[in-house]
Amino acid sequence: MRRVSLSRDSNSSLDDQSAKTYDSKGRLTSRKRKGSTRDAQKKRRSALRAVLILSLLFAIAMCSSLAYTQLQSTEENVGIQTYQSIALSATEGAVAITERKFQGSEVMSTLLGQLYPNAADWPLVAFDGYIPIAQKVASLSASGTQAFMVILDPSEAPAFETHIKQVYRDQGRPENAGYSDFGFGVWRRDGNETKTYPDGRLHDVTGGNSWGGTRNKMAVLAMHNSPAASSLLLNLYPLQSRGIHVESMFDCVDAHDNTTTSPSCPVVTDMLELVVKPGPAGLLFNPIFPKNEPNNFVGFATTSLHWDEVLTNVVPDYVSGLTCVVSTATSAFTYEIQNGKPTLVGDGDLHDDKYTSYAKTVVLTRFQTGSTSSAGYTLTVYPTEKMFKAFSTDSPVVVSLGFAAVITAVACLFFGYDFLMRREAEQRKAILEMKRKFVRFISHEIRTPLNTVCMGLELLQAELRAPKGLDGDSKVAQEEDINFWLNVTDDTNENAHVAVEILNDLLNYDKLETGTLELETQPVLIWDLIEKTVSQFGIQAVNRKVELKLDMERPSGETIPDVEGAESMDPYNVIGDNVRLGQILRNVISNALKFTMEDGLIQVTVRYDPNGLPNADLMMLEDEAVPSHDRAGSICISVKDSGVGLSRDQLDRLFSEGVQFDANRLQHGGGSGLGLNIAKGLVEQHCGTIFADSEGLGEGTTFTVELPLYEFGEEELRKAEDDKDSETEPTTANSSVATKVDHTGEIRLAALPLKRRILVAEDSDSSRKMLIRLLERAGHTCVPASNGKEAVECIKKDMKCTSYDPGHIPIDCVLMDYEMPLLRGPDATKRLRNLGFSGIILGVTGNVLSEDVDFFLRHGANEVMPKPISLKNIQKFWKDYESGNWKARQSLKHVQ
Repeated sequence: MRRVSLSRDSNSSLDDQSAKTYDSKGRLTSRKRKGSTRDAQKKRRSALRAVLILSLLFAIAMCSSLAYTQLQSTEENVGIQTYQSIALSATEGAVAITERKFQGSEVMSTLLGQLYPNAADWPLVAFDGYIPIAQKVASLSASGTQAFMVILDPSEAPAFETHIKQVYRDQGRPENAGYSDFGFGVWRRDGNETKTYPDGRLHDVTGGNSWGGTRNKMAVLAMHNSPAASSLLLNLYPLQSRGIHVESMFDCVDAHDNTTTSPSCPVVTDMLELVVKPGPAGLLFNPIFPKNEPNNFVGFATTSLHWDEVLTNVVPDYVSGLTCVVSTATSAFTYEIQNGKPTLVGDGDLHDDKYTSYAKTVVLTRFQTGSTSSAGYTLTVYPTEKMFKAFSTDSPVVVSLGFAAVITAVACLFFGYDFLMRREAEQRKAILEMKRKFVRFISHEIRTPLNTVCMGLELLQAELRAPKGLDGDSKVAQEEDINFWLNVTDDTNENAHVAVEILNDLLNYDKLETGTLELETQPVLIWDLIEKTVSQFGIQAVNRKVELKLDMERPSGETIPDVEGAESMDPYNVIGDNVRLGQILRNVISNALKFTMEDGLIQVTVRYDPNGLPNADLMMLEDEAVPSHDRAGSICISVKDSGVGLSRDQLDRLFSEGVQFDANRLQHGGGSGLGLNIAKGLVEQHCGTIFADSEGLGEGTTFTVELPLYEFGEEELRKAEDDKDSETEPTTANSSVATKVDHTGEIRLAALPLKRRILVAEDSDSSRKMLIRLLERAGHTCVPASNGKEAVECIKKDMKCTSYDPGHIPIDCVLMDYEMPLLRGPDATKRLRNLGFSGIILGVTGNVLSEDVDFFLRHGANEVMPKPISLKNIQKFWKDYESGNWKARQSLKHVQ
């Protein structure tokens, strides 16, 4: 078999493509099987997770439903048992109260028979203490009414009326006691439609009745526990609802054949509506027999049976929702108990049919009687939904939800743990993948430019070992060689800087990701910066045989004349970092060059939009407390190339980190794949926008950067122009002057910094020697040190010499490497500061992460410069330091 590595396209990664394996016929083999295995494993894992989730859902449903059912059943059982206990208590209480009423009437009938033992004393009896005694008996028997009736023959009526009238006066009853509209006397209801008297009463002492009674008797209410009772002297016999029971008691007495004992002939009427108190009730008649004549029926004691009185206090006050039905053979009434008190619901049995099976029935009238007309009363108790709700709580729901919540929480913890573990595993896998990509990236992107450097150096060594002669022809050849070697060194230097730029891209990406990338905000002459940046790519465009055009339309508003009057400066410019803005432009233009073929075109178009980016945040200068510049629209910079173009999917991923589309085939230059991602981050830090557009593959791509503009005054613009012109660019190391290129293309001269005595602390012999050679060729004096400890000793010795030799030239600058044996650069710097060394200490390091730089600065370094170190950057720092324009980290920031 042979392994074939395919180029990456827009939809596949290099790792995926390079891992594919083909046989001799080009068929995919192991990669396909591995992919199928991974897919099968993924499906199995998904199936297992689905089964687990379904099992957990089933467990939640089962546990919750079982808990709910069990607790609900328990509550129902508690409710039923409680109801049964309450119903038993209620029925027993009602029977006890009814029996007490019966006992009260029995006591009164016995008492009267004992007080008046002879039948001849009747009906003209006078019970002087009746009212207080009857009231006590009524209270003890839980009865509202205690009264007694006397049996009269019509002939006895006049004497009885005279007698009883005097009794009422003697007992202190009200003056109207026994009186009706017709006067004082026995009365009955007037049955005529036109009432004879307004109160509907008739004076009747005939003993007759209309319902068919055979006894020519009267049953007159002689005494009542209420002194002002309106029913005094009422003749009950003419009333059928009462008279039939009086008749029944006579029949019972007549049927008794034992002359020495009294018969048991009490009677209870059917349901009545009493005058004394409204509501369903019955009357209990208990016959009075004189002691000496036990078979002589002379009257009867009467007790009212108001059923709401019977049902009062038969259950505790907290009981509600109990239905009580009091019934006889002919009628029934329903009560509902609320908070221990009965309330009449209505006529008939009105209980809820679904609770019929819970009925608790008891007979209330349990006494023995020979009277056939006595009504039998029963009490039936039923529960209601309200009663059962009193024992129903939210516990079943809460417990079932609790079960569900606990199982769900445990499941969530499990799945959370599983998710975290899987994510950690994926992160580890991603980290491994990133490491592989990084190693592959470093191998390819760094080796490519270093290959040119190494070949150039190797060729230089070969040429130096075999020098040519200096004859005429050789001189011509030597000049050609010199030109060749100048080109070689230019290429070598350029490729070395390519490698450094790749590393810088990685550092910038890290700073953007961690939020540590800082901007030095200042007025930026953006129009001049664009023109200058585009011109810098002119040579590259020519070398690549690509046409690079600039079409710039400056703002049409008012402009301010330049100092020299040669050109005008626009008042609308950007607040931002001049270096970072240049980096944005270089990244975009460089990207266009990489993807544009020979004979292609790159069109840079710059337009002013007076209404652009209206919602952009206001930026402020470093020395401002608050923004003080008005917004002035935006500048739109479009870079359109005629290159390979992009698909829609590629456009969506274009600004992500590490994106390179088919880099081996399409890109003419190297790159880290981070440039556009970094450019996007920098543009957003400047409150601007960047986007790309393409009509498709092969149709070219257009990048558009839009930045907010601010209005500046003449003084600020001139200062910004002066700061721009003051920047110098040193040329070759052996020149006695530095060159400066202005906007006209002319070269002007500038003096180099002062000559210095420099300590070079570097553990690499080759690096130390070359750096010393560069510095010495620039006119400086150097002292070498191979480690930090040696550097400290050199400074100590130099400071001693200075103290006793006034002519001694002291070391005024130290180039201190970071990582050195015996003593690291930051530690050596700290010792030097502790010794009192006040000269310049420039840290030199390959560790240019922000924390490493800060560490070096905190230990006393004036500035930290990255490797590879540049003489131009060192000289620029010296100049800024001497002029007072130096800012910490300035040199480092400009190369990153």
